[in-house]
Amino acid sequence: MIYRKLVSKRTYFFNNCGIISACVVFAALSAVVVMGLRVYVTQFPRFLGNTPENIAYIKTTTDPNEFTFIVVGDVKSGTATFEAMLDVIHQDKPAFTVILGDFVGHTDLINHKLFALEMAEHAHDFPIFIVPGNHDISAEGQFRLKDFQNTYGPAQFCFTIDRYLFVFLDVISPYGQKNYLKFLEQAISSQPEKIKKTFVFMHIPPLGLNPSLICNGLPGSEKFLKLARKYHIDYVFAGDHHGYVKTEKDRTNFIVSGGGGGRLRGKHGRFHHLVRIGIQNEMVTETVIATKKHLETAELMERNIIFYLWPLITQNFVSITVTLALFCIAPWLLIHSLRCRKEFGKVTF
Repeated sequence: MIYRKLVSKRTYFFNNCGIISACVVFAALSAVVVMGLRVYVTQFPRFLGNTPENIAYIKTTTDPNEFTFIVVGDVKSGTATFEAMLDVIHQDKPAFTVILGDFVGHTDLINHKLFALEMAEHAHDFPIFIVPGNHDISAEGQFRLKDFQNTYGPAQFCFTIDRYLFVFLDVISPYGQKNYLKFLEQAISSQPEKIKKTFVFMHIPPLGLNPSLICNGLPGSEKFLKLARKYHIDYVFAGDHHGYVKTEKDRTNFIVSGGGGGRLRGKHGRFHHLVRIGIQNEMVTETVIATKKHLETAELMERNIIFYLWPLITQNFVSITVTLALFCIAPWLLIHSLRCRKEFGKVTF
């Protein structure tokens, strides 16, 4: 009797451990598949990108005598912090927002799709323009300049609101590094009317601005500074340095804003922030809005699933087979476990 009781308990224990383990594995794989498919099929929001439609929208909805725009950089690995910033930005109702590059962690399409999914609920009231950063595109990676252009629109472009000129530069791709100086000079010199203010946006700031900057070196820095002085560029916005630094050089204001959510570094300006630029009757005001770092638990889980587990499901036939097998076996194991429990309850001694 005692032996029979022990065998029955052992059988019941192992049967339940088996079903629990199978269900846990099945649930985990199902979560990976659901998340992967959700990201894979996501559509890029209309207002996320450098499209002619977004530029036209700004021109038709912005009061040229009074408007604001927001600048923020280096969002990568900190989208929860950036999403909290967007909640603040929406209250300000800016004409547009500019991300100064490094908004994803790796240069592949699935990372850009994940970012689009996270931005879907935010990019609907105003355009969000994007400057390419070294983590966003790569000459040898899966997401290159042509992919950026197909996804977000041109990497280099310019537009005016009244006589305020906004120039966006690609200083990352090999093509951009060879041509951004020429594009900048043409954008400024080809204006039919005298410009009131000129604003330039790029990912990497020129060398020699401030010793506290920790960032990559900009090719053609000296020529860029000469152009800034020659054409009296009023503001240059850049990222790459994960913090805030402002420097004035030859009457040009250089604002380095890289506190959009990524890991901070450096001794000065080490805080998460966004920069609000207000324009009213040719007067420009700057407001630096500091924010707290937000927990990235859910976002980190999503990124790890998309980066590491989803490729295993999509590229490994064995993983797919195991997933389908568990899908078929799990209900049978559940029924079998319930039967064992029922039979165990009938054992008499």
